[in-house]
Amino acid sequence: MAPSRPRRSFDHALSVLSLLACLGACSGSQPGPSTADGGRDSGQSGGSLASGGSGTGGTTPLGGAPGTGGGPASGGTVGTGGVASGGNTGSGGKSGPGGATGSGGSGASTGEYGFTYRSVQGEQLDWLCTFHAAGPAAYAYVQLDKTGMKSVGIATVPVYTAKLAQVSVDGVVSDLAGAQYDYGGGHHNDSLQFNYQSKTYKYYHSSFGFGFRQCQPMDCLNVYAVGGTTPEKEGCASSRTLPEVCVPIKAAGTHDPLTDMFKKCQGDTGG
Repeated sequence: MAPSRPRRSFDHALSVLSLLACLGACSGSQPGPSTADGGRDSGQSGGSLASGGSGTGGTTPLGGAPGTGGGPASGGTVGTGGVASGGNTGSGGKSGPGGATGSGGSGASTGEYGFTYRSVQGEQLDWLCTFHAAGPAAYAYVQLDKTGMKSVGIATVPVYTAKLAQVSVDGVVSDLAGAQYDYGGGHHNDSLQFNYQSKTYKYYHSSFGFGFRQCQPMDCLNVYAVGGTTPEKEGCASSRTLPEVCVPIKAAGTHDPLTDMFKKCQGDTGG
């Protein structure tokens, strides 16, 4: 005898529910794949997919509509590995500027006899002379600065003031007092004097040419009592009894040799 229609409907519903329950159980038993690789630098591990939820068929009364299986839960969001960015490379510190090279003194250069010659500039006038009156190895060095002008007769001549005056005897240097320089009027018959061991020594000229003009640097010495005006020893007469040699210091702090190149000036009638 054929089963009744309600019985067949019930059997069919049970078959559908069993199939749905099997599908839900199979899908729920499989683990979600772990897909995230942790960033090596940050150490973060990727999140694992959430497993789907298993829906169970709804229980219905006889002849009721079959319960629908629960929809599988969506997988969890995949965690992305954190990528650690490298720190900015520090730029090298700027090199500090080198210290300023100390500039040399005012053009000074160390010469022989223990003196330090300066590099003569503009309105400066320096002299180096032998000083035999103090010994065979004695020398005088004087630095002069122009400090003004003055009228001598119809001429206007420069005025110089001694900045430094020194004597070297056997290489031992000491200061000189009372140093003075006279330009010598319009003919430039110049002289240089200083005090040394209670005497005044004055470099001058022993020969004059036409018009009473000197023709070479100072070449002799006159010796005075300090403050006196009459020579005790007149070494600058025409006979040149106290010969000396004077040379100017050049711009580079150098000088010509202290070699006696004296000769009578042309037109000298002094004998």
